[in-house]
Amino acid sequence: MNNVTGKRITYKRTRPNPLFQHWLEELYEEAKEKKSKLEPMLKEALDSISKYPLPLQTGAECAILKGFEKKLCIFLDRRLAVYLSNNSENAESAPGRILSNQSKHSSVFINKNQPLNSHIQNKIPICLQVNSIKKGNCSSTDLLSNKVSSNLLAPTNALKKCKQKVYKPAYRSGGYAILLALLEYSQKNPEKPSLTKEMLIDKAQKYSEESFIRPKPNTFYTAWTNIRRLVSKGYVLKSRNKKMEYMLTKEGISLAEELLKDSVDKPTVNDIIFNDMVTSSNTDIESRIIDLDTVDEPSLTNCQSSQGPLNNKSLDNNTDVNDTVYIEMLPGTFDIILLIDKNETGGVTKKNDPTVAQFNKYPDLKHEYRSLKVGDFTWIARSNINKEHELVLPYVIERKRMDDLGASIKDGRFHEQKFRLRKCGIKNVVYMVENYGKNKHVGLPIHSLMQALSNTRVQDDFKVHITDSLSNSARFLAMMTKRLTIEYKNKHLKGSSNEPSNENLMTFQYFNVTSSKTKPLTVKETFIKLLLQLKGISVEKAIAITNVYSTPALLMKTYQNYEEEAEILLADLKYGDQGRKVGPVVSKSIYQLFSDKFTL
Repeated sequence: MNNVTGKRITYKRTRPNPLFQHWLEELYEEAKEKKSKLEPMLKEALDSISKYPLPLQTGAECAILKGFEKKLCIFLDRRLAVYLSNNSENAESAPGRILSNQSKHSSVFINKNQPLNSHIQNKIPICLQVNSIKKGNCSSTDLLSNKVSSNLLAPTNALKKCKQKVYKPAYRSGGYAILLALLEYSQKNPEKPSLTKEMLIDKAQKYSEESFIRPKPNTFYTAWTNIRRLVSKGYVLKSRNKKMEYMLTKEGISLAEELLKDSVDKPTVNDIIFNDMVTSSNTDIESRIIDLDTVDEPSLTNCQSSQGPLNNKSLDNNTDVNDTVYIEMLPGTFDIILLIDKNETGGVTKKNDPTVAQFNKYPDLKHEYRSLKVGDFTWIARSNINKEHELVLPYVIERKRMDDLGASIKDGRFHEQKFRLRKCGIKNVVYMVENYGKNKHVGLPIHSLMQALSNTRVQDDFKVHITDSLSNSARFLAMMTKRLTIEYKNKHLKGSSNEPSNENLMTFQYFNVTSSKTKPLTVKETFIKLLLQLKGISVEKAIAITNVYSTPALLMKTYQNYEEEAEILLADLKYGDQGRKVGPVVSKSIYQLFSDKFTL
């Protein structure tokens, strides 16, 4: 018998995914003509799908191949959905099967050199047709870029002709503020409705939540950046006389009037806080503010309800030694005023300062700018009868932005400021921290900053409140002012130019003088500041140590008397309300610093 030699027959598809391949070829050719940045990606995707031997059922399955990014896979899926919706007889088939069946009839078979059948081409929406791309109606490569609206890729809108979305600035955005400021000015000055940049910024800031001066975190953009879009859209006309001036076009006037009409029923933040106008989006605003019931209230007889006559009296006839002045304020005879440190602003007279602009949004907020020796914000009760009588309420706020917090920890200001806040005589200290963008460039790792804030809350017993921006910080302070006004309106206040006690608040003048940085420190206070420079020592630990050993000399003398136990001499000292121990690690660090037997 003759030997029969067998030969293996291999079946290979010449174009396993002709639809996807054809669409990619279209995209690649177009990208090549336009010199698009997508060209390398499309080239890689086209090469990989040409070499892939198996049929792919969806665009999502293409993700296993090189060059197929998420947007490209989504594009193929959506174009496939359009194709199947226009070819219902093949709607249940996969792309590979569709083309396999079509190849038998050779009516709509697609090969490398043959375009889509005209019957199918006519049914594909204009945004996806090759011919329409060449005419400039819509670009397939643009469909993959970030510049085109996502509506062009949506399956529901793919069957409709591309529509350009009408530009409408968001409420209280930079564009919104510019349009309303120009409209307001043009209505008052119809003969000369144009404004220079400086004048426009000055008038627009009150309409915007964003700053026209200070860039957004980690960007170079301010609210003024929106002027470019308004000019390009034809809503604002700019002309150069001596200086560049801006005015509204007819389209701009129509849009500004529409925005103004829409904003009539929207209460401002000031109305929500001070006039009890609440909207659905602001019903939870009070829940984010510190609950005054949970903050330590001084058990003062000076805060008792009283129904006496509405008059204030200075109790100078009861003057103690050192010419102490006593002040009494009866209910209804004083105002609660928020004091803002001048150093928190670029100057009160400076136009468009971001901090000043934020507080200007609250016309009903009683606030003043003063030089505060400690803290950034506090509140006073000022007599309506004698304006010189001012008592400091037991609340002070230190404000930090995340990047400033990181810098203060590195240069040592953080512990010094907390020490001065503890010594200022105000019982309730709030550490208010603002996020800085995404908190990426803040000087220290974010977890280190959060640990420092946790230590501030636990060890120093300060309240910590974190806000998202300067705008939210201003709103927090406005709400605090409203809450304090309600809290104290029916209370009988007493105070003096002396240390606060269970009987008295302190006057603002006394508070500012005694909190000055230049005030001479005692040996004990200097010792506390020295101890705070050591790692692991909080203000409470330092105070507990100095209460027993008030001077470094006394501590060093004690070390000499307890040579064997010197390292753990301070370990069992208790500090704080919880009675925690200082601990052996801190005790050893202090011993190494002050013992004459320890050498570097």
